[in-house]
Amino acid sequence: MPTADFFHRYLYALADIHASFSLETTEAAVVRNAALLFSARGASIMIFNPGEENLVVSAAFGLSEAYRAKGVISPRRSLGETVLRAPVVVRDVATDPNIQYREVTLQEGIASIVGLPLTAGSALVGSLRLYFSQPRDFSLEEMEHMKALALQAGLALKKAFYFASMKAAVSEIQGMPSTEYKEALQSLVKIAAQYGHARSGALLLVDRKTNTMSNVVRCGLSERYLSKGPVFMGVSLGEVTSGQPVVITKAASDPRVQYKEAAAAENIQAILGLPVRVGSEIAGALRLYYPFEFEPDPDYIMWMEQLAHHVGMALEKTRMLAKIQDRANWYEEVLKEFER
Repeated sequence: MPTADFFHRYLYALADIHASFSLETTEAAVVRNAALLFSARGASIMIFNPGEENLVVSAAFGLSEAYRAKGVISPRRSLGETVLRAPVVVRDVATDPNIQYREVTLQEGIASIVGLPLTAGSALVGSLRLYFSQPRDFSLEEMEHMKALALQAGLALKKAFYFASMKAAVSEIQGMPSTEYKEALQSLVKIAAQYGHARSGALLLVDRKTNTMSNVVRCGLSERYLSKGPVFMGVSLGEVTSGQPVVITKAASDPRVQYKEAAAAENIQAILGLPVRVGSEIAGALRLYYPFEFEPDPDYIMWMEQLAHHVGMALEKTRMLAKIQDRANWYEEVLKEFER
């Protein structure tokens, strides 16, 4: 039975984890409190990288730099909690087959590991891992407490991801006069894909004359996929014609996916399409592509809608700056005429 001291420390850990909007500060609070609360040797947050399909150490506590840099971490070969979407316990590192880097893990003094999937709402973002110096068995009650902390960590990270993405998007828009417009739009698409934990993303703009959409900027998509053929407004997804977000949870069977074979070859299993508006007009779509079946919750969709809104703001700013430049050139010509 947990003691009153444990619950006191647990409440302190929750307050610390939820205290900041900063992603870096939140991650540091999660690993520090996880290790201290469960008397672990150390803890780490592994963020899932859909583009490369691996796990990246995003924050760690009590682990050496050499151990953190041990190599590329495979979701399937290392524990497997993100593949199973369930906690995985490695009681003894020396004998368990779910250890990818056995030698370096033993050299680090780690004898037992618990891997807990981290979800930010409906999105699987990675794993929270706890490392112990001795082989360990864990009671059902202990595992429930670890799962509860991982749930709270995911909620805190959800807030931090949202804030970090909005901050990055605003920074890109503000810097547009001193950067290439296409480069800024490319960064905005990358921000949406990265923080939304998608494998890839694209901004498609509408051509009203042909009723098609063209990829203007994209990230993480192969040339083979981009050359699949014309994307028709009335056939592909439908976010532009409906003016509403469109969720494709299973790309292989959804009739709204225009090029199913190309999507399968690209390992696109789910798609989120968001209308992009410039003023009151729908100018195109922001699309995010996932290598797993995915049904985003309302918070996730609202978050991505805000990023799509920022993309629209960037397009609007591009148009305004072009008009200002044209006007400036016109004034220059008038002044030259008067000086003659």
